Amino acid sequence: MAELIKGVCPSCGKPLEIPGELEEFSCMYCGARLPISALTAAQGDREEYTRLREALRPDLPKTVVRYPDHYRKITKKDFFTTFESYENENREILRRLDACAAAHPEGVDAASGELAADLLDGLEAHFQTERRWQRKASRDNMLFETRVVLAIFLTPLVKKLNLACADTFRSELNRQWLERFPKQEWFPGDYEVLTAGFKRRKWCFITTAVCAHEGKPDDCAELTAFRAFRDGWLTEHGGGDLIAEYYDKAPGIVACIELCDDPRRRYEEIRSRWLSPCYRALQEGRYEDCRDSYVAMVRTLEKRYYH
Repeated sequence: MAELIKGVCPSCGKPLEIPGELEEFSCMYCGARLPISALTAAQGDREEYTRLREALRPDLPKTVVRYPDHYRKITKKDFFTTFESYENENREILRRLDACAAAHPEGVDAASGELAADLLDGLEAHFQTERRWQRKASRDNMLFETRVVLAIFLTPLVKKLNLACADTFRSELNRQWLERFPKQEWFPGDYEVLTAGFKRRKWCFITTAVCAHEGKPDDCAELTAFRAFRDGWLTEHGGGDLIAEYYDKAPGIVACIELCDDPRRRYEEIRSRWLSPCYRALQEGRYEDCRDSYVAMVRTLEKRYYH
């Protein structure tokens, strides 16, 4: 009996078993006519991919679990040096990820789903070893800390490194996470957008983010009034330290809202609970009330996202 060669069709990716005595074969699924060498080459690629994947599997979760405190470092003062350090520590792992994906006989898109699953399997295994995982409040904190690393460090770095698998790996990682933790939403971040936010004063304003979400222009009456209040009364009445602290923390707060939360729900809360009363106080000349309301908003959001 002729030896059977097992492999996947290079054309459609379906599994095949072909008698080794043949020089050519037709795929029973897609009908592609191919030399037997194409099947053996694909089998070789599969073996190489499997080898690379097995070697990579224990290292993938390290890109996340080694950084439980990084949610504290998304400030204007700390973000750039923290991201640079994160990149230096994980660049090699992610380049191995890309090489592994490239070795998949069905291409990087097929590999991305499997590699994303490996990462998430590793994260779940790690969660089970943590004592905090046993209590709901602590579990929610752990999941938030993980989402920050995924959204603000890992997926931006994958894109920044221009990996061939970047787009599909980022989307697969996000999709599979939401299948496992549907109430713990996050979105893949972009390093260029994040750095622009930390560098530009305009983006740092929580009010700016809320107004943009509502479709208001950057020069709307509300934003103009708040900026005049900041540069006028607040600055003249000893608010310099408050302003400096705000510019340090606000970019991280906005990043967490946009990438690690439900932006629509959160911005609606900010609007109704703080900004509308604050703006009303400003229009009525109650400047101390406006300041106190804004400070209360920032303190509450700091506690929520920097706990």
